[in-house]
Amino acid sequence: MDVTAVDRSAVLGETLLHRAAPASKLVAAGLLLGAVVNANDPLITAGLALSLTGAAAAVRLPLRQMLPLALYPALFALVFAFAAAPGPVTGALVVLKAVTAALVVVMLMFSTPYPQVFAPLQRVVPTIVGDALLMTYRSLFILADKFGDLLRAVRLRSGISTRQPIRAARATIRALGGLLLYSFDLSQREYDILRVRGYQGRLRVSPKTSVEPAADAAALMYAALILAVVLAFRIFHDSLDGYAWLVTVAGALDLAVGLLIGWRHR
Repeated sequence: MDVTAVDRSAVLGETLLHRAAPASKLVAAGLLLGAVVNANDPLITAGLALSLTGAAAAVRLPLRQMLPLALYPALFALVFAFAAAPGPVTGALVVLKAVTAALVVVMLMFSTPYPQVFAPLQRVVPTIVGDALLMTYRSLFILADKFGDLLRAVRLRSGISTRQPIRAARATIRALGGLLLYSFDLSQREYDILRVRGYQGRLRVSPKTSVEPAADAAALMYAALILAVVLAFRIFHDSLDGYAWLVTVAGALDLAVGLLIGWRHR
């Protein structure tokens, strides 16, 4: 996972979704996750995933970097589905839900700076939790750079190449061990620095306001529409049974239109 790519997109991106207020995007993400939770048919969930991908393409989010991250949970969901799902349909639903929920979160993280994601949460979670989340995010970049330096140093000193997977694995493990020790030292130094600078138990982040109110409205309306469709199929299941394929077709159309819009605005 390239954390720096996520942060670069969130901070430097100029898409329509970037111009919406973080609070609006959090509400929209909550509505979309609610839709994923309430989806009770693999065809409906597949339609949601396709529609979300089309929306990301339409606003020109980096799909090549987003989709691999969204597919990671599928590996764990496959294991769970194989072990616990009573049938292939339920197993497919479990996997598709995991991927779709991950896609919602990935879209949020690629369009919203991390501190702004947790700025509203600081008001409801304990102080130490909010501060720890913010400091952990900062430490990820420091540790990622340190890990890269350690790997390069080990490879240069031992002459390891990609054609030696066993030696490369050993070198990686040694680098991870060194990184673990470095992380303990880093956490202590950061805490000492905060105390010296007068840390009083609160790191405040001011939430950003919307740059373009239309972007807020579009995100909320899209999420509300998705949730309404899913709830309609859940509540009126007897009447709409057999029509779930329409959601998949609509999602495929959303994907095609989104790719076309994104391609035309390159």
